[in-house]
Amino acid sequence: MKWKLLLLGWVTITGSLFLGSLSGTVAEQFGLSRNSQLLIQGLVMSGLVVPIILYLYRHAYRITGVKPKIPVYSWKRAYHFFTGILLATTLAVLGFIIATTQGWIVIEQWHNPDYWFTPLLFNIIIAFLYEALPEELALRGLLYDVLRSRFATWLAVLFQTLLFLSVPLVVNQLQVLVGLNPGNTITVDYIILILCYGICLQLVRIWTRSLWTSIGFHLAYLEITRFVVLQNDGPSIITYNETVNGLGGLYISFGMLVLGGIIVSLFILGSKRFIRKRA
Repeated sequence: MKWKLLLLGWVTITGSLFLGSLSGTVAEQFGLSRNSQLLIQGLVMSGLVVPIILYLYRHAYRITGVKPKIPVYSWKRAYHFFTGILLATTLAVLGFIIATTQGWIVIEQWHNPDYWFTPLLFNIIIAFLYEALPEELALRGLLYDVLRSRFATWLAVLFQTLLFLSVPLVVNQLQVLVGLNPGNTITVDYIILILCYGICLQLVRIWTRSLWTSIGFHLAYLEITRFVVLQNDGPSIITYNETVNGLGGLYISFGMLVLGGIIVSLFILGSKRFIRKRA
């Protein structure tokens, strides 16, 4: 029954991601704007994942025989949403300070909020509905909890991360089969990022015992990379130059946010374990 529940959870997040991307394509055929397409994708994604996963959670509690007094997704733990945002923001700020002092990047301009605030706010809504909320609820939530009822923590984290990686791989293949453009370009760099990112998100959920922490971290990571780190044609908060092409952005987005998140989480978990043993 646990494996069946695991499969149902994985199929839910994978199928919903595919249908979400497909809904955007359909909306485009009706001549809707890009923003409208993104909003539809987000609504379809969360509209499918959230109720199904919450329903499956009820069965998970019955099958595993373990139901916490306060579920990890409970609104009572929602204040940890800001814990995740604060952690990601702090790591990013430290990353920019280090990269600047080391001469890896040179900040050229801070842009007026009138330039980036509205696009940022809209992207936060889309990213929350399409990525952060459904992915965390399904992957770092249900799938991890089912795995944890069967395996040790480190194995549950590992298997959850592999399932996380399998989602975009399978969705890409489904998109190709139906004639859509793949949503992601699968490279070695992408695979390494997804694996480390999945571990980071799972660990921040574990040490706070709140799914809202990983949701907040996930959302903050997306906005920081899109509106601060990536220097593309879209609106950004700052403009900077790199002395070595790609080094500064890679250090901040991967070195500080992802690897830094893993290190901080492991330190906190290790400290809590040490304190418990000494008590």
